[in-house]
Amino acid sequence: MKLFLKLFFLINIFTFCSSGDSDGGDGSGPVDPPTEIKPLNLQLTAIIVGSDSNNPNGDGSGTVKFTATATNAVSYSFRFGTGDSKTSTGSSDYTYKEVGTKTYNIKVIAYSSTSHYVSVDKTITVYVKPESEQTLLELLAGSSSKTWRINSAQDAHFSNGVQDKRYSTYWEAYAFSKSNTGFYDDEYTFNINGTYSHKTNETVFGKGHHLNDDFGYTSQSPNGDGDIENYPLNNYQTTFSAKKEDDLDKIEFDDKGFVGFYVGEHSYTIECHDSENIYLRTVDDQDIAWYVWLTTNTVSSTSPRDQFSSLVWSDEFDYEGAIDSDKWVHEVGDSWYNNEVQSYTSRLDNSKVEDGKLKIIAKKESYNGNNYTSARIISNTKKDFTYGRVDIKAKIPGKKGAWPALWLLGSNFRTVTWPACGEIDILEAAQSNNFKVQSTVHHPDNYGAGDSHISNDYNDITEFFHVYSLVWTKQALTFYVDDKPHHIVGNSCALPFNWNQFIILNVAMGGTMGGEIAPDFDNDIMEIEYVRIYQ
Repeated sequence: MKLFLKLFFLINIFTFCSSGDSDGGDGSGPVDPPTEIKPLNLQLTAIIVGSDSNNPNGDGSGTVKFTATATNAVSYSFRFGTGDSKTSTGSSDYTYKEVGTKTYNIKVIAYSSTSHYVSVDKTITVYVKPESEQTLLELLAGSSSKTWRINSAQDAHFSNGVQDKRYSTYWEAYAFSKSNTGFYDDEYTFNINGTYSHKTNETVFGKGHHLNDDFGYTSQSPNGDGDIENYPLNNYQTTFSAKKEDDLDKIEFDDKGFVGFYVGEHSYTIECHDSENIYLRTVDDQDIAWYVWLTTNTVSSTSPRDQFSSLVWSDEFDYEGAIDSDKWVHEVGDSWYNNEVQSYTSRLDNSKVEDGKLKIIAKKESYNGNNYTSARIISNTKKDFTYGRVDIKAKIPGKKGAWPALWLLGSNFRTVTWPACGEIDILEAAQSNNFKVQSTVHHPDNYGAGDSHISNDYNDITEFFHVYSLVWTKQALTFYVDDKPHHIVGNSCALPFNWNQFIILNVAMGGTMGGEIAPDFDNDIMEIEYVRIYQ
């Protein structure tokens, strides 16, 4: 008989209190404040289906049964570590999809009838077995047939990279940027009986020499990259197979069948998928990997930035004094990474809200063995999220030695550590890059220098406010200044950018990027008008 592995988590309770007397307004003197009801003794049970002493991470179904209990709680919000969440009265089943043994950071929040809450962040490790070939076939064709098309409304819908990685590294297309070519209107229909129809609408897009060699010579000249953007090709039908091979999910076409940009190959691997989206990869004869995102949905005509239009969280800094403790936490300490030389404090001397702005103040002063102080403010335990748009309107300090940053860090950083948790730097600037806009992502295959870009279009970021934005989807991470994109990084299931991250605002001193500090440095200020998250 199989045993269920039960994980019980005890919770640190965060309470939010108000106190003090008030007058009833009729001259009768103080009245009692409204009663506050606080959840107590929150416990979480996670039962991984099929787990036993031989299979502690489950039977491969990926299903976990969550139960939360707390005194005085009326509802619970379960956040499953994948970007999905669910609110219930105490129990929720969730099925993880990513193949293999994966660790997820779970957050559960218990709410009382007066909206007070307690929460917990814990991890579970779940095994998901590879899909069968029949399951792959049903992914592609459903119960009868499914039609797919290029998801051209997403950044990085088309990209390429080195052969030995499972994500793009060379180049990514911006949304709609290939609208002059012959593959946005293509339709790819997979049928459950193994037949395949490619509706080309008379033209396709691909490498010129492969198209000419395999489908016949055309008088059209390739562009500077050797591509023929609108090669004439009629609709055609062929057959395909979906198979498991070397732990990879594969699609193989007969009779020169293909999907997306043609590079002379007829075999693809499925790198990511859900029921409505798949991320396909093929490798050409030059060992370049080519990627395309397909969707069964109607392709949006809206830009990726504007697809996230619902404001779900913000701080407008329309108050005075200390930061809002319902939204932010100070990280304090005297020893930091990257050879930085500041102490981070929670004092008003180093961070305060004033005149409608958050001000983070780096100062030269002796403090706990260091010669500089500053502040580092995070939304961890208050707000984290997966996918969406972040807008931060800020003016950046510009004195030599200051190192301001607006960035995100994976919420599971304590369990999987950096860089496996993923880091997304919306903006960094310092003397070492001449106080230019620099945006970077860090992950296990590329950290330290990271996948980075410096924009030379903005020379006044220390004098004027600009809006620095991240648009984050399962397809891409795109960085903007004042609504203008300047850097794009393709996303993938192989990268740590598909789970919750939280916001960090800080000004470091010195270190690997801040460099030498000016001898006459006294203080410098980063000012932020707002931080907004849209989903």
